[in-house]
Amino acid sequence: MGVHARSAVAGLFGLAAIFAAYSLYGALINLPEFYAGARVPLLDIRLTWGVVGSCVLFVLCGIFICIFTTGFEIGVKGLDNKSKKAVEFFIETQAELQKVSWPTRSELVGSTIVVIVCLIVLGLYVFCVDWVVSTFMKAIDIL
Repeated sequence: MGVHARSAVAGLFGLAAIFAAYSLYGALINLPEFYAGARVPLLDIRLTWGVVGSCVLFVLCGIFICIFTTGFEIGVKGLDNKSKKAVEFFIETQAELQKVSWPTRSELVGSTIVVIVCLIVLGLYVFCVDWVVSTFMKAIDIL
């Protein structure tokens, strides 16, 4: 149970890990090469400390994502307890989402139209009040 919730969270955390690794690479891009003349095969880019650091960060994030979304036990009591709680949370989240009464297409369209009309009416009201107050303030030479 909770496979969909765990998969979604793992995917979102994976995207965050990619952005974090890319940001770290950008911050460390000017560091010297890992060793002289080293290049990354297939990508043909210089192997710098920035590339190594961002790859290590991405791998570590991937390991933590796997631990917290699958519930693997690694023998560290603190992490094992937290990963079990995280997995239980995802399972409970999916169970609650299955209880939700999702609107039909016509209900969704009707609700969307009501929201848009209310926003337009509220916007016109605020515009009118602002215009009246501005006109009054100009009339008494405050603006």
